[in-house]
Amino acid sequence: MVRRLISTVVLVACAGLYTLAAAERATLILTNGERRTGESASFGNGQIRLMEAGREQSIPIDQVAVIDFTGGQPSDIELSRVSPHIGGQTTVMRSGHTWAGKFVDINGDTLVWDTGKGQAQYPLREVSRVYLQPQSARAVFNNERSGSPQAFGTSGTLAGTTFSVPANRAWTDTGITVNQGDRVAFQASGEINYGRSPGQTAGPNGGPDRRANYPDPSVPVGALIGKIGNSKPFAIGTQSPLVMPASGRLMLGVNDNELGDNSGAYSVIVAKQ
Repeated sequence: MVRRLISTVVLVACAGLYTLAAAERATLILTNGERRTGESASFGNGQIRLMEAGREQSIPIDQVAVIDFTGGQPSDIELSRVSPHIGGQTTVMRSGHTWAGKFVDINGDTLVWDTGKGQAQYPLREVSRVYLQPQSARAVFNNERSGSPQAFGTSGTLAGTTFSVPANRAWTDTGITVNQGDRVAFQASGEINYGRSPGQTAGPNGGPDRRANYPDPSVPVGALIGKIGNSKPFAIGTQSPLVMPASGRLMLGVNDNELGDNSGAYSVIVAKQ
């Protein structure tokens, strides 16, 4: 009886050690280039959470460009396989295979992924990187490869032209002409109201609501967005720098389709790099 009890304790202890050993470390590469590393990545309420030395780090998902499970720099071939579309998301497996789709969840040691035809589950031990915001990811990796810092002044303010982007105006013309592939840095600040009810406020990354009929349905209401001429709107928020998806005049706006009850404005500094 004693021997059996000891064996059970040993088995339980070994199982616990296996669980700890199996925990995947992840690095969140933020849209501003910052990195946060920890174990036991999880997702909920719009936040990706990491545990490091018993302390939890929570980062809004719209500030995360890449969830990186292997580290290092991606190859040119890998980046070329990442979805080029604004808002497109891609999972890269350690085998080299890539899957376009949409991030759904991290459930324990499993990535839950929407393939467009249903949900798939991938063990994290087989995942290399999850590209949540490919445009920002490319900009971050290209910055690191070139060793070129973003165009910030000594005070921490972006050296560029400042624009006021009113929340009750569909689009604000910056007067800046860009070419497809240009890298443009943004620094947005301020708060707007996207309605008259209590709590209907947002910063550049938007409020809590998402709707299919917003100019860019992939980001929350009130988020800072842009478009080139008459092209499809794309998310800006606090991402910087971004690769321009088209050529033409750069326009700035807020992600809302009912502007009459909006108030306030964002202050946005724009600099071509």
